[in-house]
Amino acid sequence: MSTRMIRQLIRSRQQELVELAASFIRIPSENPSPKFKKRSAEMGRHISRYLAAKGFLITEHHRSENALVTMVCDAPLTRVPGSRLLFCGHTDVVPAGDRSHWTFDPFSGEVRADMLLVRGASDMKGGLASLIFVAGLLQEFASTLNLKGSLGVIASPDEETGGIEVASLLDQGLIKGDACLIGEPTYPHHPNAGEKAEAWMQVNIPGQTGHGSQQPLSGISAVRRGAAAVEALTKLWELKATPPAELGQLLYNTEWFLSQRLGNPLLSQLLYRPSYNPGVIQGGTNVNVVADKCIIKVDTRVPFGMKPEFVLDVARNLVSAVAPGAVVEPMVPYTNPNWTLENRPIVRAIELGIQRVLGMEEPVFSVLLLGSSDASHFRRHGIDTVLYGPGLQHTIHGYDEQVSVESLIESAEIYAETAVKYLRSF
Repeated sequence: MSTRMIRQLIRSRQQELVELAASFIRIPSENPSPKFKKRSAEMGRHISRYLAAKGFLITEHHRSENALVTMVCDAPLTRVPGSRLLFCGHTDVVPAGDRSHWTFDPFSGEVRADMLLVRGASDMKGGLASLIFVAGLLQEFASTLNLKGSLGVIASPDEETGGIEVASLLDQGLIKGDACLIGEPTYPHHPNAGEKAEAWMQVNIPGQTGHGSQQPLSGISAVRRGAAAVEALTKLWELKATPPAELGQLLYNTEWFLSQRLGNPLLSQLLYRPSYNPGVIQGGTNVNVVADKCIIKVDTRVPFGMKPEFVLDVARNLVSAVAPGAVVEPMVPYTNPNWTLENRPIVRAIELGIQRVLGMEEPVFSVLLLGSSDASHFRRHGIDTVLYGPGLQHTIHGYDEQVSVESLIESAEIYAETAVKYLRSF
């Protein structure tokens, strides 16, 4: 069977793909939410049943601290020795928020005008469904496709809060592979081959309580100190990294992409500087009481050529200068900026797959991601990793999130082309 034939098969079975994506989305696995653990397990069981029916071997892992379910599913293919390719996607989605701001039910799985309309459609249950659908086809037709090696499918339950579950399984040696394709939403012609480091930090600022009517002469307001800390931390932007020389081509590609494709050349500065977002501020108990505690949660992404620990030390110095006694600590385990070079087999395979499906009218090349994902955990273990998937970028994490049915199908075709190329050649 040729890759053209399997692409035709994907087209002929596209309704199965759409229904699979809709079934994922109808499970409201919001992270965080009161029923998150239950919904996470429900997603795991659903994926397990689907792939088991396709001939996969299923392993279910539990992390005892919080009982989240990470599914690790194995396709033996033809059992001919070869490389191990991993498909990975996360089952959690960010909360839908205020339902009154949605123009449709965010968990209905509705298709309207060839658009799948729901929370998680783009990030990333659409990509997850396309990956799992293709994985099933690859196992079903492995012999006629002459595939070597094996295919693993990883369903990550907590990517939106750091991907701690997958990181733990990798550390324990329970997930192994040579290359990994993650179905995160990307721009159609541009896979992501590297990303900045996620360095979330929490700033705990003490104060001294008192009657609000006596401020600023009595008591020490932790909230006022917190405001000063928020402003002081803006100096993180003044830090500038020197990336490794081997990233030259990816940096050049990304600067061109940000300037020409996105139309905002200023975004290129984020390749060399830490981002800074004080996303949450909590403090005080009542309007007439001097706040004795303030908590600031900061999202910082560390650029290529800079260490997260360095940024954390700078943040501590900046905060201590305006808020004595404050404690700045990591919110999640830190990883370094990470990448897979453009000449690696999985990157070459995905770029070729995009060209075969979408054509050569527009240039196809990999870029660096300004955010971060589960890819860092795989790369830390020497697994070449690339991100590619369907999605409308402007709707991700926002209201009225959606994805086109056509992009689900095209992504599935690209996944099939990539996997066949990789599993035949390496």
